[in-house]
Amino acid sequence: MTSPPLVVGIDIGTSGARALVVDSAGRVVAQAFEALPAPQAIGLGREQDAECWWRAAARASREAVASLAASGADPARIAAVCVDATSGTIVPVDDRIRPIGPGLMYNDGRAAAEADRLAAVARAGARGGAMFNASYAAAKILWLRGHVPSVAFEAARFLHQADLVNARLLGATRAADVATDEANALKTGYDPVARRWSAALPAAGIDLGQLPSVVPTGTTLGPLGSDAARETGLPAGCSVVAGMTDGTAAAVASGASRIGEGNTTLGTTLVWKVITDQAVVDPEGRLYCHRHPGGGFLPGGAGNAGGEGIARQVLPDDPHPGEGLDRLAREFADGPPSGLLAYPLPRPGERFPFVDPAFAGFADPRAPDAASRYRAALEGLACIERWGFEVAASLGAAADGPVWTTGMGARHPKWMQLRADFLGRPVCRAAHPESGFGSALVAAMNAWYAGDWAATAKLVTVDFRCEPRRTHRARCDQQYGEFRAACRARRGDEATHG
Repeated sequence: MTSPPLVVGIDIGTSGARALVVDSAGRVVAQAFEALPAPQAIGLGREQDAECWWRAAARASREAVASLAASGADPARIAAVCVDATSGTIVPVDDRIRPIGPGLMYNDGRAAAEADRLAAVARAGARGGAMFNASYAAAKILWLRGHVPSVAFEAARFLHQADLVNARLLGATRAADVATDEANALKTGYDPVARRWSAALPAAGIDLGQLPSVVPTGTTLGPLGSDAARETGLPAGCSVVAGMTDGTAAAVASGASRIGEGNTTLGTTLVWKVITDQAVVDPEGRLYCHRHPGGGFLPGGAGNAGGEGIARQVLPDDPHPGEGLDRLAREFADGPPSGLLAYPLPRPGERFPFVDPAFAGFADPRAPDAASRYRAALEGLACIERWGFEVAASLGAAADGPVWTTGMGARHPKWMQLRADFLGRPVCRAAHPESGFGSALVAAMNAWYAGDWAATAKLVTVDFRCEPRRTHRARCDQQYGEFRAACRARRGDEATHG
């Protein structure tokens, strides 16, 4: 029997690399994971040996392909591979694409002053909404120029994490031949509307000649090289397809595919994305705007509330709260809104749905035990989620469709129902809501559907869906209003927008 056509998505995350093999029915038919060493912490810095990215990606791919072959499928049927990786992670390389310094990770926090400098330059010459912070690759490049000039000025290119892996897949030998994608380029200062590097970059001191060329997500970068075929098990000559950041890949995999549909990823923090037909510009810099593989836009924001904040509020004295939170999730009782108000931040500072570096989260003193604190934190997070979509809507996004959820918030049906009640819209979970599957979808769009996203999206299947309950609507709205009022009170006279 002839094997069905196949594609591969490779996701490079914080803890490791995962490779997924997906068939033409949207089924994951093989997968493997290879751990990465923890980044080295140097004060606020987070560094990692960049070559380990390729080693982990190659090993995960090789194991997935071996598993595929063991099942009786033919690896030669793999038509394309696509990579996603962490946003804002960069590495300086020489002209032969050899790293000349460690990779600076997405959560490296040393470039705050450089980010402020970039933002000031952007505001001075530009349209509103330009946003830079220490997580941005552009800020890290400026930090290197100021603190490690021997590396910064010697670099032939600054590559994103996914770019280096793609270069290895292609067997590229010259840094000038390496292209990046529009999603990874965003935090290096790429303008997704004008589709070019921002004029703020050279004005701030960044040499555009050290940045790669940029292509749309889904573009064929070239054929897989023979050396990479030996290391990965993938068939030589299969297409290497331009991917995206891991957050964008998760949104693509989430199931959100039409204008007005949203995606929230609930993990350590909370991340929003909405599909729009035009770019959304936020004068306050809370939202940034990716391109969607289907041709529209993905305005989105990332807040600081989420799983870490829940753990600190609910089990503050437990150094390893995972088991306790899992127990509370299993025991979570369905029911109407509690009226308890909580904002689960792990530490002071919020960036979305509002920007306030001094804002402190709060718990409800009326919650006497861990179970009630857990409910309050989940309801507070649902209020924050609703607020984020309202911010997007206030800026012109049609954020009124179903919300497709990924991350730990997608694991628990009762939690999803609570969110649907507070959001007042359906909350849905796809069968494979993970970044690697999103990359596989982009590979499929390239290999099988000639760039047609609407046809590609049919590979996503719904695993669970819940509707908002009318019986809870009034109480949810009342509690949401009280939650917003509590936030205003804690921010003093400063307006709480959106």
